[in-house]
Amino acid sequence: MTNKTSFLAASLFAASVSGLMAADPVESSLDSTFAKLEEAVPGKFSINARLRYEEFDAQGGPDRAGNSIRVRYGYTTPDFNGFTAMVEGESLSPVGNGDDDIHPLDQAGDGTDLNQLWVQYMDKDFGKAKVGRQIYTLDDHRFVGHVGWRQNIQTFDALTGSFTGVDNLTVNAFYFDGVERVNGNSDELDSYGVNVTYKFAPTAVLTAFYYDFEDEDTPGFDNKTLGLRYVGSTKLDSLALSYSLSYATQSDVTTGNEGDYYAADLAGAFKGVKLGVGMEVLESGFRTPFATVHKFNGFADKFLPLKGFEDGLEDIYVYASYKIPVGNGIATTIAYHDFSPESGGGQGGTEIDLVAAYKINKYLTAVTKYGDYSADSAATGYFDKDKRMFTFELNFIY
Repeated sequence: MTNKTSFLAASLFAASVSGLMAADPVESSLDSTFAKLEEAVPGKFSINARLRYEEFDAQGGPDRAGNSIRVRYGYTTPDFNGFTAMVEGESLSPVGNGDDDIHPLDQAGDGTDLNQLWVQYMDKDFGKAKVGRQIYTLDDHRFVGHVGWRQNIQTFDALTGSFTGVDNLTVNAFYFDGVERVNGNSDELDSYGVNVTYKFAPTAVLTAFYYDFEDEDTPGFDNKTLGLRYVGSTKLDSLALSYSLSYATQSDVTTGNEGDYYAADLAGAFKGVKLGVGMEVLESGFRTPFATVHKFNGFADKFLPLKGFEDGLEDIYVYASYKIPVGNGIATTIAYHDFSPESGGGQGGTEIDLVAAYKINKYLTAVTKYGDYSADSAATGYFDKDKRMFTFELNFIY
């Protein structure tokens, strides 16, 4: 049995065993402990601990295999006439191995940092405003995300607001003064944007957005982006259909070059099985420097458009999801990607991805991911890469 096959089999076996284990004693013990804390201290404590094994082989690049642990710990005050405040720290370190055995981004971002520190005012009739270091995301994370899969999450020093005073309308606006990246870097920003969403029906949402990103430490990230996104769903007897369409146009602040972005996804669910197909096109130079890039274009993280691609990127993909009826259910998804340059010759390659997640109880979750990218022989400068990840996570907010 190959190493790749062994990893997949072992991960699914571990998830299955977790499903067969009696989780009630663990959950009851945690319930009792956290209930005492809740009674003793006003406000809300949060604890998120993630133990991860990650291994990847990159032809022509570094190979890594190691364990790391990340712990986030925070406190949110009670509501005082609409005002709340929150502070959160984050600690990341290797476990049982050297720094150079864990993922390079985790290696660069290890240590203890201030993750969040903010004050918020909320009015139930009109919306909310928040100032300080915070986690901030918009839509599907394609342009503004928290990169939550990495151990060190991305946060912004920002002023953000959301107006909800008109039925079915949400106006989000932000100003970013800085960003704390997953590799521990702190960039100074002078960025702002507006994101307007209107819900035509419970299953039909249209979003228009404009983002002006200026990174004073990394000028190659600068861009102005204008776009639209439509998300909807419908039912045909017992078949549930969901779909999304996105378009954006972007100009490079430094060079004046322009590029477009297109994305579409269609999925159908029937008796617990979900099948989907989609495509994403990034024209030459189109960049998404503040996105949750791991969510797009394959789990192997071969294509990360922080500064764009010279020949652009086309990603055509299909996927299937099913919840295996073992214990609480193992949620699984398998996907196949076909990559090619948006302009120019040659092929980018293909990738197979698999993710399986098992919720042991309301506090504990186990997740395994696998990505295997194979470069096409005609793809200049492209190399094979495969990645295997197993995560065990504790999450508590009271």
